[in-house]
Amino acid sequence: MRVGAAPADAGLPPRPYVPPLCAGAASACAVCALLLDRAWAIRCTGADVWLPITVVAGAVAVGAALVVLSATPFARRADFARAALFWAGSLCIASSLSSAIWIQGLQRDGASFAGSASRYRYEVCSDASHGAFGVSFTAEAYDDEGRRACRVRVTAQEAFAAGDVLSLVGRIEPLDDSEWGRSRFMRGEIATVRAVRVTNAVSGGFDPVRALRQAAVDAIDPARSAARALVAGTVCGSVTDLNQTDASDVFSATGLSHLVAVSGSHLALISAFVSKLLDRIGCSRTARFAVVGALSVAYVLFTGCAPSAVRSAIMVCLAMTAQGAGRRGHGISALALAVCGFVFMWPGVVFDLGFQLSAMSVLFISLFGTYVAHLLRRAGLPRVLADPLSLTLVAQWATLPLTLPVFGELSLVAPAANLIVGPLMSALLVCGLALVWPCIAFPPLCALMAIPEALANISIFAAELLASVPFASVRVSAEGPMMAIPYVVAAAVYVRWPDPKRWQLLFGVSLAAGSCGCWFAYWQVFAPPAITVLDVGQADSILVRDGSQTLLVDAGVDEAAAEALARNHVLQLDAVLITHWDQDHWGGLPDVLATVEVDRILVARGGAARVPSELLDLLPCACTELSVGDRISVGGYTCDVVWPREEVAGEENADSVVLDVSYAGPAGSYSMLLTGDTEVDQELAYADAVGTVDILKLGHHGSAASVDGEVLALLDPSVAVASAGKDNAYGHPDPACVQAVERHGAAFACTKDAGDLIVEPHDGGFRVRAQGTSG
Repeated sequence: MRVGAAPADAGLPPRPYVPPLCAGAASACAVCALLLDRAWAIRCTGADVWLPITVVAGAVAVGAALVVLSATPFARRADFARAALFWAGSLCIASSLSSAIWIQGLQRDGASFAGSASRYRYEVCSDASHGAFGVSFTAEAYDDEGRRACRVRVTAQEAFAAGDVLSLVGRIEPLDDSEWGRSRFMRGEIATVRAVRVTNAVSGGFDPVRALRQAAVDAIDPARSAARALVAGTVCGSVTDLNQTDASDVFSATGLSHLVAVSGSHLALISAFVSKLLDRIGCSRTARFAVVGALSVAYVLFTGCAPSAVRSAIMVCLAMTAQGAGRRGHGISALALAVCGFVFMWPGVVFDLGFQLSAMSVLFISLFGTYVAHLLRRAGLPRVLADPLSLTLVAQWATLPLTLPVFGELSLVAPAANLIVGPLMSALLVCGLALVWPCIAFPPLCALMAIPEALANISIFAAELLASVPFASVRVSAEGPMMAIPYVVAAAVYVRWPDPKRWQLLFGVSLAAGSCGCWFAYWQVFAPPAITVLDVGQADSILVRDGSQTLLVDAGVDEAAAEALARNHVLQLDAVLITHWDQDHWGGLPDVLATVEVDRILVARGGAARVPSELLDLLPCACTELSVGDRISVGGYTCDVVWPREEVAGEENADSVVLDVSYAGPAGSYSMLLTGDTEVDQELAYADAVGTVDILKLGHHGSAASVDGEVLALLDPSVAVASAGKDNAYGHPDPACVQAVERHGAAFACTKDAGDLIVEPHDGGFRVRAQGTSG
């Protein structure tokens, strides 16, 4: 007999067991999501108020039918299906009733919360979040008699600690019909309160957990540096200061944000560390379980009770209870129980992104963690790399369909980043937790916090290094049914549980990589010629592209321009031309610069001296100024500058850079005039120099002064297009503008109706097609 090391590939791991309770947890989540979504729609649109009642009744009826069906005799092999039907029906009924009660409570709160904001006192119950409009936080509102009125979102000019009680002068506003408003509603908030002035702020009653957490944050001193802010976020769950640093963006771009958020990985590390320590000193199993469980609960309370952390603590306690009773713990069963408990206590948690990411990550790791590790080892990776890499890959597999529609960003370096930075962050957590307590007890020891600060600095440096890799993070436009594909693949893998040979595995990976490479090469090197008027709301942004060459004319007003570039598969821009310094033409430039590589910034002659202060530290290079007669070549497109004719400040509509764009190629030829925000007076001045055009991009979003019959007669376009936002307050495009275009006999299109408008060569001429994106 030959004795040696165990082979790296020990064979296909067994398929994990999925208990029938999971069908009940899925049903509970689905019913809650449907009911709460209908409740939000009614709040925003005034839809039929009986709809939720109908849904509840339907859910109860379906649940009852499933329960009855589960009692029908089945063959023995169908026992699992019978149990699944029973749990699905029972929890469908329970979740519908709990959701109805929760919605009724929100409606009651909303009806009672009225009048002046100064009538109420507000107790802060969350960490502060800094934004463009001030500092916001969640608060419980109490009336003059001390009775709780509701939960609201307060926006003020300064931050307050959890537990502070505020009196203020301000105004009450309903939640707006947006994704942000919807997310606040699902957290149980029924309105926003904008504080004009805080008249009084006092600390609330003594809360030992809150006081301990604040003492820990004070000992860490997160305002001191980005590294200290990272320590505070990782150890205490306080990310207020971290979110104001560049480190937060770097961790997001490299797929490392989950290492900061208090979640199951934190509790698993703490539990393993404490359990091993107690085992070394000879504690009994019962005492060890009790201590670890108590510490898990205490840490969740200490870090602010994030839903993902509470879920983790519940699973830890359930697993230890099972082991204490002499039974084997089962992670998927514990997850299903934790999800059901959450849904019944707080139905809105089904829309909490952190909870969704946490639950799906745990589910996929439990199902596919060992399977993917087995495949990686079979492909040739050593176990020391295969095991941690499998966790990262499986977690991305689980969470991409949830994160891409929200953030529109895909980190390509996330697997490598987690392998490199993950151990550093684990050491930071353990070191920070071990040192923060003596620092609280004896403040002179706060110098010891330099140790976790050093680990944080190394982590930030490594993350920044990875983020600097070309295409480390790319914008991706992802929504609709395509997002279900990863879950369909997961179901197929679980059902079949294939065990591919090494050559099959390598062939499949090579095929997938080759397909991605071909897609990338097509859009970055061989993209077809087109001018795309991007749908960016009440703003301007136009993409001129041919093959590998790209020019963006204006950058919109916000992140919509970056999102538009993502859905048009743009990862690099040769130049961005800002026609003039109105915010609806440059406001989205910071987001564009953060998500795609930009080589040059172009402005009108004289405009470089008036760059907005918000851009000074962001621009990749000095601005290049353009004058009349200058030409920009973008593949087969030539873009001639025809306005302004003299040096300008670039701050008025009349200062806009105007481009006369023409294209000639084997597929067709056409010309298009990009007018910025110029209006009739300027257009009459340069129309003779331009001559006739095929397509006119109307100035100033199609305002009444953007064009008239005389200008249209001189330019003689066959198509006129405008860029405007849906339901904008200005009424753009103005009916007078549209009527003038129609009287001339030209076709008219606007981004607010059609989405992105793509002008491309076709059949010897051109065609305009709509790529619907408007809401």
